[in-house]
Amino acid sequence: MAAAAPFFSVIVPSYNRADIITPTLEAILRQEDADFELIVVDDGSRDNTEEVVARLRDPRIRYLRKENGERGAARNYGARQARGQYLNFFDSDDEMYPNHLRVVREFLAAHGEVEFLHTGYEVINGAGRVVHEFCNFPPLTNELLLHDNPMACNTVFVRRDVALANPFEENRVLASAEDWELWLRLASQYPFHGIPTKTFVLREHEGRSLNTIAPAAVIARDELFGALVARNAAFARRFPNQTGAFVADRYTFITLTLALSKQHRAATLRYLWKAVQQDPTVLWRRRFLASLKHFL
Repeated sequence: MAAAAPFFSVIVPSYNRADIITPTLEAILRQEDADFELIVVDDGSRDNTEEVVARLRDPRIRYLRKENGERGAARNYGARQARGQYLNFFDSDDEMYPNHLRVVREFLAAHGEVEFLHTGYEVINGAGRVVHEFCNFPPLTNELLLHDNPMACNTVFVRRDVALANPFEENRVLASAEDWELWLRLASQYPFHGIPTKTFVLREHEGRSLNTIAPAAVIARDELFGALVARNAAFARRFPNQTGAFVADRYTFITLTLALSKQHRAATLRYLWKAVQQDPTVLWRRRFLASLKHFL
């Protein structure tokens, strides 16, 4: 007789993180709500990740290995193998607090089986100090995603049927923004539900992808991000007259990156002009003005 399906599937993509993944997995295994499976997706690691995971010897762990394809592809692979009703994509270098699954289960019991939701979290720097926390969500969380991505991937839970119908974009060029792009797609279709309770800690370190991305990668990433949003019909319906503003913001992110580098003056001007063409009101936005300040 087959075992009953777990309520949660926690999916942890990992690439060459054998030296740091154990504390992350051990914290997940200490959950107050034990009705989950832990799917480790080894994204073609060249270290001994498989051996490290095997040492934990917990029946809730499922180790899966695939060819390297970046985090979006690894998360999608894990989602297709998942048996849980709700999926949580957790990074291999963060710490899940013991209440992470419990508070989500309690919310769902009170509010029904919503499509997707998120919890709160805190950010701790290398010195062990809390430098940021995100727990007090504004009423219009969907609209907040038009301007920023405050949701760490670890905080978001997606109902399995919704996740399978809305996979992460697997283009490597979008790496480090693939979660934001997906949240915008979901926010274009469903309300985002927030739980104002901290359930994990994001620890800053030099190896994080957002800390190491080069200007050329920023250009390629944000060009693609803007193009994906521009052709998203659901986005245009849910957020009328916002497509141009969002694409313009992607261009001004590029211009600020280029302006700070002091090495790409012609490209900086080109992207400033592209931003204005998309949305003339960008002229009064802080990032546009900051780009000009560093350009001049």
